[in-house]
Amino acid sequence: MALNKRKFPSKVACLAILLAILGTFLLVTHGNFGSLSISPLALFFGLMSAVTLAFYTLQPIHLLNKYNAAIVIGWGMLLGGFVFCFVKPPWEVDGIWDIYTYSYTAFIVVFGTLIPFYAYLTAVKLIGGQKTSLLASAEPLSAALLAVLWLNTPFRETDWIGTFFIIGTIVLLGISKNEEREGIS
Repeated sequence: MALNKRKFPSKVACLAILLAILGTFLLVTHGNFGSLSISPLALFFGLMSAVTLAFYTLQPIHLLNKYNAAIVIGWGMLLGGFVFCFVKPPWEVDGIWDIYTYSYTAFIVVFGTLIPFYAYLTAVKLIGGQKTSLLASAEPLSAALLAVLWLNTPFRETDWIGTFFIIGTIVLLGISKNEEREGIS
């Protein structure tokens, strides 16, 4: 966003970016510079996820200024689904498809894809791509916390510090947004 608008991020945004990066670093390394607490493949997919997050945060901004987020999401998913048909044809599915499979698939499509992407693009339109992508850094945090609660995955002190850094990012951006609304800069 800063390069696109040729404007350096505010001090609050820079601090939020630093907290998000440090928090994520602590979660994936347990504070050890020499090793990862995740596999190299997980790191690869995490980095690819970051690249695609940047892409789908910045790419649709001009469309969101012109069209409703639901229309942008609908066309994006329709075109993406069409292209993916050439990668994995939907008529060649594995397994047994019954009413339960269709129900679970519909649930995942609606509640795991449509609603989250609609909410994300609406947030991009309302508060901008930079703040939205920083707030999205809470997603790996929620995945880590669910792993601790449901899978009894150990959580170290450095993981908790990383967690607080990421929460700090969200709080900092929330306070910053309230101050902007009230005219306090």
